[in-house]
Amino acid sequence: MKSRKLSRRQFIKGAAAAAALPVLSSVKPFYGSLAHAADPAPLRVGLVGGITGAVAAWSGSMAIVGKYVVDEVNSTGGIKSMGGAKIEFFYSDCESDAKKAVTEAEKMLSLKKPHVMCSPQSSGLAKNLLPVMQRYKVPMVGAEYSDELFAMNNRFFFGTMPKVSINAKTIADLFIKTGKKKGRPVKRAAIICQDGSFGETASDMWAKYLSTTGVEVVANEIYPTGKVADFADTISKIKALNADVLLCATTPYESPLIVRAMKATNFNPLAIGYSCSCIDTPDFLNLGKDADFVFGVPVYSSEAMGERIKGAKTFFAKFYSKITNEKERKICDEMSVLQRLNVMATIIHGFEKAKSYDPVVIRDAMAKLDLKLGDRYVFWPDGIKYDATGWNERSRPIAGQYQNMKLKVLFPESMVTPGDEPVWPMPRWQER
Repeated sequence: MKSRKLSRRQFIKGAAAAAALPVLSSVKPFYGSLAHAADPAPLRVGLVGGITGAVAAWSGSMAIVGKYVVDEVNSTGGIKSMGGAKIEFFYSDCESDAKKAVTEAEKMLSLKKPHVMCSPQSSGLAKNLLPVMQRYKVPMVGAEYSDELFAMNNRFFFGTMPKVSINAKTIADLFIKTGKKKGRPVKRAAIICQDGSFGETASDMWAKYLSTTGVEVVANEIYPTGKVADFADTISKIKALNADVLLCATTPYESPLIVRAMKATNFNPLAIGYSCSCIDTPDFLNLGKDADFVFGVPVYSSEAMGERIKGAKTFFAKFYSKITNEKERKICDEMSVLQRLNVMATIIHGFEKAKSYDPVVIRDAMAKLDLKLGDRYVFWPDGIKYDATGWNERSRPIAGQYQNMKLKVLFPESMVTPGDEPVWPMPRWQER
């Protein structure tokens, strides 16, 4: 059967999702400074993101983690290589709208003149901001996954996480390998992805790669981000096509909606996997036991990794003691926090290394960073080191599965706990 693919749509606001997503209480309104002025002059860090709307879980957690790190650095002596210079952190809400992101970024860069920007943590929004950052010659650091961002020849962008193509291939390979090992091979795959740079990159990668492995892609659906409240019709169509596995690239808000639709339609594939949308988010865990046996990449938490994340348990204990607002804690799951810490680690170490207020000098210092696990705010296994395109070449993918509501790391083999292996096929809904 031929693959089906919906027409591509422009990235749009997640108006339907906005009401259901939390708002920040500890981050001040538009351009609110989160650090006190000091002598020497402060270093300024800005963020334009979707604090409300479809990507609020991503941009919102960046605002909260950014504030926390800035407060901690300021309270422990500031940037020591610059005489203890303090950091100011401010943000603007673009409401998850790509056009408004550009307007707000232009305003912030003109009025507030940040030395560094945190990215919106959304590939669709970041893509529109890259030309702005290059024009102003101000570095922007983010945790976006889309390969497209690193092919835009923009020397002012740094991305800390594995590319979506690498993550997508990892979950596909894990499914193919597991299917062969368990005697229940993958023959037909279905794909559901959000529109925009991130989702469509995953969609294209899966379609092309799976065709080389002998797996038939029976459906390849692109949906408008933030506009689908019920995926039952889509899942019903996929069920009728007898797909063995379902591969998804979605927002944290939409990932549980797909699982709910699977249960409602009694769709029982061998497995379902999410690429670049973490399955350890609070949105997903609200599914309760229905979240069990789902695969994801990347997955990275203290529960799954234990003592292999050097210093993470101590950090999380301190962090969550400060983040007491329930809505803020909801969007600050461990995986999200770890990704945003990579962003802040790049900024803090870049400031220390640059010893300058010049954004271009700071950018050049970031490009030369060589950070290891255990360095301040670095909790990713292989650390941070950027290649010529601005991508963190040490950001290997980590894949896992929920088993009895415990997250088990299943890739790479060097990080798998002895005795852990995939549950395959996932139990049927009526057997749970």
